[in-house]
Amino acid sequence: MEICSIFELLKVNTMTYDNLVDFSVHPSDLKRLEGGWKGLKKYIEQSEADGLELLIGYEPASDDIPKDLVKSIHLPFWITWLDVWRKGERGLISYFPPMPADHIQYCCGGRNQVEMIATQKKLWELAAVYQPKQAVMHAAHVELEHAFTREFTYTDTEVLKSFSDLLNRTSQEFSNGEPPCVIGIENLWWPGLNFNDSAQTDDFAASLNFDKWNLVLDTGHLMNTNPTLRCEDEAVDFVLEKLSRLSVDIRRRIQSIHLNLSLSGDYQLQQIRKGLPVDWINLTHGEKYSSARNHVLKIDQHLPFETSRVKEIVDLIQPHSVIHEFITPTMKQYDEHLKQQMAVLV
Repeated sequence: MEICSIFELLKVNTMTYDNLVDFSVHPSDLKRLEGGWKGLKKYIEQSEADGLELLIGYEPASDDIPKDLVKSIHLPFWITWLDVWRKGERGLISYFPPMPADHIQYCCGGRNQVEMIATQKKLWELAAVYQPKQAVMHAAHVELEHAFTREFTYTDTEVLKSFSDLLNRTSQEFSNGEPPCVIGIENLWWPGLNFNDSAQTDDFAASLNFDKWNLVLDTGHLMNTNPTLRCEDEAVDFVLEKLSRLSVDIRRRIQSIHLNLSLSGDYQLQQIRKGLPVDWINLTHGEKYSSARNHVLKIDQHLPFETSRVKEIVDLIQPHSVIHEFITPTMKQYDEHLKQQMAVLV
């Protein structure tokens, strides 16, 4: 079926959704706002947004956080977790220089499957305190050097098989076999869920043994899978084409959108040719992590859309939430991005 005909079938003229601001509990985010959490509440009201998606950590919610405004939760992303899931502590040995103890939690959640499930269960419980529409997880795995070289250890299928095992076993930790809130599973451009293969996405969905889950479309992440994109029209066409290839059931499971633009193809291709940074082997794990993080931020640009054609993506998905996800050094710049993107959605 042609993209345009799918669009016409699914489009509705009176669609409503929440416009959400993305924010985190990290102190660096709060420092950008005058008045702390009260300042954030004031900002959301003034911006005419409907609430926020909040990236949480591993600690209980602060009483200062305006919980009535939290509509969605983003859980921490375990970047390099699959070796440990498969091999336990033997998987940690593969990291050289060794991974410091304080990195283990945010890179893989624990030293073995038991610890990882316990950590994930705790995160789900922390998210449920906010009674969100969803708690978002990244379904991906990438080793730090592979963020530069793209010479991945694991395939999409291998990552998704282990990720569904993690989700299924964590859900069984609850008395009814269901998470305490809906788990939103987000696409990336690394091995895992990237919407490159419709049948593979169907197989992943069929492997989940609980009902409270949906999918989260990150438009920028999807664009990052295609380094030939050079303009917004190409990007919108690409996203629509990829979505048209997904099964109807999978499209219906996409309940929210992380809306942002990423056109980093030139940078990606240049860096693939360059390979690893100079003196990579002599860096500490912390230095490697910082280098990889800075590299990823250049790939995943988190810019606002300027074309009103972005409405075609939103109208096709009909989400309950559009999360305006930008990375900016100041709230002033974030506000400029938010106003720009919300204006083209009208």
